[in-house]
Amino acid sequence: MLSILIPIFNFDVREFVKDLSEQAGRISPEVEIICLDDVSEDHFKKLHTTLTNLPHVRYLEVERNLGRSGIRNRLLEVSKFELLLFLDCDGRVVRSDYLERYLEHSDAHVVYGGRTYADQAPVELERYFHWFCGKHKEEVAVADRERAPYKAFMTNNFMVQRKVYEQVRMDEALSGYGHEDTLFAAELKRASFEVRHIDNPIEHIGVEDADVFLEKSRNAIRNLAQLIQRGKVGGGIPLVRYYLLLERWKLTFLFSKLILSRESWIMRNLKGEHPRLLLFDLWKLALLCREA
Repeated sequence: MLSILIPIFNFDVREFVKDLSEQAGRISPEVEIICLDDVSEDHFKKLHTTLTNLPHVRYLEVERNLGRSGIRNRLLEVSKFELLLFLDCDGRVVRSDYLERYLEHSDAHVVYGGRTYADQAPVELERYFHWFCGKHKEEVAVADRERAPYKAFMTNNFMVQRKVYEQVRMDEALSGYGHEDTLFAAELKRASFEVRHIDNPIEHIGVEDADVFLEKSRNAIRNLAQLIQRGKVGGGIPLVRYYLLLERWKLTFLFSKLILSRESWIMRNLKGEHPRLLLFDLWKLALLCREA
């Protein structure tokens, strides 16, 4: 019936998997939870050797790092059921009927449950910006997600029919963090597969220091630039739409130079107590103008 697929990289998933295992036991014997480690540090590998003691759980490791897309494609290959539930490893179950809610929508091609963040901000200033950005940009109500179902899709928490994922796999050409979900959603749209949005979020608990988060954001922009160059994404993505406008007006170089000349000041704001998301968006657009 259902394969729950969790790629692991340097994060303790024991509590997350335990909660999922308990819910699986209440639903059906035809549920498997596959945890596949993508060459984490030895510390995390040792922690996770106990996962196989949990009902429904298999823990596996790969010998070389496959990356965010490759590891998901590998999970497809080792799974056996017709419904695939992909989850990021840095999540927390927030509903006691989480799996049941997904199974109510087994007829849909793809179902996205959403993402949420803790209501309370982290006490460490270093982690505040990631939480603030996630709270305001990624925690989106179902009604708002339904207005733009492909744009609002993310890969942290989605169920997909096996036959759909076999046709539209994650693109392994993208390296590192960022926009694999953008490309996957674009390919789903091209293939006319429905993305259904429901209220069934997973809490994102892997909130990172601002320096790490911002560096990942840089890499995400490099990936987005690659997608633009390959003709894989268009103006349906706001950042790409503004880039294309600047390109049409031949202002990409000037805009990039103007914004990035103030990069140090922007970074101080984003890492401070009162970050401005507009500055974050302008910074990303400037990077895209430079990279694309």
